[in-house]
Amino acid sequence: DFLALRLVNGNDCAGRLEVFYNGTWGSICSNRMTQLTAVTVCKHLDCGDGGEIAEDFKYGRGSGPTWLDHIECTEQHSSLWQCQSDPWDPQSCDNRAEETHISCTGRKEATSPATFAKCPNSTSCSDREKLRVIGGEDECSGRVEIWHQGSWGTICDDTWDMADANVVCRQLGCGSAVSAMSEAAFGEGTGPIWLEKVHCKGTELSLWDCPAESLFGKNCDHKEDAAVNCSGYSLGHLIPFLFLFHFHSDPPRRPATDSTRLSMPVILCIILGTLLFLVLAILAGQIQRARAQQR
Repeated sequence: DFLALRLVNGNDCAGRLEVFYNGTWGSICSNRMTQLTAVTVCKHLDCGDGGEIAEDFKYGRGSGPTWLDHIECTEQHSSLWQCQSDPWDPQSCDNRAEETHISCTGRKEATSPATFAKCPNSTSCSDREKLRVIGGEDECSGRVEIWHQGSWGTICDDTWDMADANVVCRQLGCGSAVSAMSEAAFGEGTGPIWLEKVHCKGTELSLWDCPAESLFGKNCDHKEDAAVNCSGYSLGHLIPFLFLFHFHSDPPRRPATDSTRLSMPVILCIILGTLLFLVLAILAGQIQRARAQQR
């Protein structure tokens, strides 16, 4: 499941800190938490560059699980997901008095529609629009990136294999996977690393249907960004191929002007269908000429 963060019972930038994990909102414990961690939370939530831990517990007690404890952030962290913590545990706090209450100095600014031109938000984007590959020769090869919480991020290559790559290629409309690539084969990303330990069976229609773990802490860095190389071919390459019947042993893999992608089986079906039509047309012409000569 994907992670999300919020402050409740106050406003967008002040309240009891909760994290969404494993399908459920729960609290975060305040043990060992410093003001620097509170500042990181405020930055994460776009609530300014300052914040503090509220000691008066005026934002009430939670009722769900207490997911995390002993979170320690540094000045280099701009997201809570980058900080170290204890493992996920629904009973991380000994009691509700340990829940974290934070007050940030800033306020969220309204986001203009132009900010998310390609993918406005998780409710209006399709699964296809929330997935892309970057840095390859075309739109069917490159570093895998997913859209989450307003930004593009990468996937850690831990357990990344052909089954995972096949799901990505299918979701992108790029046929099947030629290879599942690791160790930033198409360059390192610069945004967050959203997922690790993706375990697809290979039959899923979408990457979101595959079990995976949200990255929390320093288990992965961009040197481990996952990538794919898909078998898909563009329609722009297929049209001159059909009309000119110029066969290439090594089809070009440069970006096409048409973004529509066709897999190899579909291409072969179209070619065979076209050839069959031509054979039938020639045969029909010969039959007509034979009949004319008999007359």
